[in-house]
Amino acid sequence: MIIPKELKDQLEEALLLSRIAGYEVMRTWRTRYKRRVGRGLLEQIGRAARKEKPHVIIFYGDLQPSSAFQLMKRTETRVIDRVMLILEIFVKHAGTKEAQLQIEMAKIEHEIPMVREWLRRSKLGELPGFLGPGGYAIDGYYRHLTTRRAKIRRELEELRRHRLIRMETRREIGIPHISIVGYASAGKTSLFNKLTGESRKVGEEYFTTLHPKHTAIEIGGKRVILIDTIGFIRDVPPEIIEAFHVVLEEIRHSDLILFVVDVSERWEIVEEKVAAGLQTLSKIGALDRPLLLVANKVDKAGDVEERVKGLRAVLESRGRPAAVVPISALTGFGLEELKRAIAAALGIGGAERVERAPPA
Repeated sequence: MIIPKELKDQLEEALLLSRIAGYEVMRTWRTRYKRRVGRGLLEQIGRAARKEKPHVIIFYGDLQPSSAFQLMKRTETRVIDRVMLILEIFVKHAGTKEAQLQIEMAKIEHEIPMVREWLRRSKLGELPGFLGPGGYAIDGYYRHLTTRRAKIRRELEELRRHRLIRMETRREIGIPHISIVGYASAGKTSLFNKLTGESRKVGEEYFTTLHPKHTAIEIGGKRVILIDTIGFIRDVPPEIIEAFHVVLEEIRHSDLILFVVDVSERWEIVEEKVAAGLQTLSKIGALDRPLLLVANKVDKAGDVEERVKGLRAVLESRGRPAAVVPISALTGFGLEELKRAIAAALGIGGAERVERAPPA
């Protein structure tokens, strides 16, 4: 694995994602460049690759197509970057046609610049044999990708249209929508299960939720739709935002957003993830929606009161003040207070209990 020095604080996350994707990291290098590998390091990696024969080389950053080409040529090994690593994990959890189309779309968007680089190199006679067929075949593959991208875009647009119709129908009869968002593995699905009585898949793996899950519940006698959504990641790649536009639109049209944060992590990480989450909400046009910050996993955190104060300060410093509710989705601590906060935010009075409602 190669990781840029400025992303060295993300090494733990990079190793975790690699393991989830099914890779065992044999060796780690650091590069001073964010999008490429210097000549000296390239030689060093090339020698190691020829000796150790790795299955893949991971560049944990946004790798330039020209640098990816040089790395593949020198090592004769498949090279993937951070986006492709994340998408490989997505594939493991793509349980619906919509999720599969979204992932394929993201892969195509990310692959097209690399194929353009292959075409350029083939015209210069630089395409190494291990990369497969020559220029004509690569040109045909490029046309296939662009045609397939257009088809997927049309299919996703149709799915988006049907989703918006369903959302508008529920709103016309006065059913508020509540989206649960947060950084990957913050406990969003655990909270969803607690509030709905369901048993959706949870675990340490990232991105177990790729397709929004909807359940009708009652809060304070009012029927609402609770939505479990895809987990946030730091520095969200534009290809993923584009591909998951249909899913992220659910958040943008919500009447209330529950932003779940794992407060048991180191404070610097908690603070960084809150900032990253707010940035993602801003990117998808949802930062103006009513918001509750749910401080989850307080059963594993010390100085909960101080952390809640710190979270309020972080929100205020970024111009987005909101109520902070400490809970433990695992033990059930704070859930009654959260229900009351949800009811107050939606303007529907008190909520002493949450009951499953008949299907919408």
